[in-house]
Amino acid sequence: MLKKPSHRRRSRGLEEIDLPLVPIMDAFVTLIAFLLLATSLLAVTLIDTPVPVVSNLPDDKKPDKPLMLQLRIEPDTLTLSSAFRRIPEQKFPKVELSYDFGKLHEALIAIRQQFPNEKNIVFLPAADVKYDDLVQLMDASRLLSKTDPSFYLKGEDGVDKPDEYLFPNVVFGNVISGI
Repeated sequence: MLKKPSHRRRSRGLEEIDLPLVPIMDAFVTLIAFLLLATSLLAVTLIDTPVPVVSNLPDDKKPDKPLMLQLRIEPDTLTLSSAFRRIPEQKFPKVELSYDFGKLHEALIAIRQQFPNEKNIVFLPAADVKYDDLVQLMDASRLLSKTDPSFYLKGEDGVDKPDEYLFPNVVFGNVISGI
């Protein structure tokens, strides 16, 4: 025997449903205002570093090999060297769980005195080097303090002008290879 279908299954037509959208819109307006305020208070700094470029063009202008100053950054030591062995390799072990930024800075000043026109340094960091250490190493290699000797460069008008930076062009050399 068949039974009569229940009334729940029968459709009575489409009923109009009123959703309260005003509280949701109020919440989104408040959220957007908060996010705009929070991003205006957030200080973001950026240090521009170029990517290494490979060129097949012959370099006829420079008879000498370039310095190609490299700083290999390992978790326990810093190694400062030249790709073409124009300077002796120097190692700076960690002192009390941090790199010796002072000795590195002194060595870079001596190199800059020996090669006054050199402005590039290539960083080769290991994968597990902390970001804060990289920033401090960039500061030690880029910035000159007031007690450091002055370096002068010829300006466009032929007058010597003091250089504000030690090695301003920091290039990360192993970004592409992931070494």
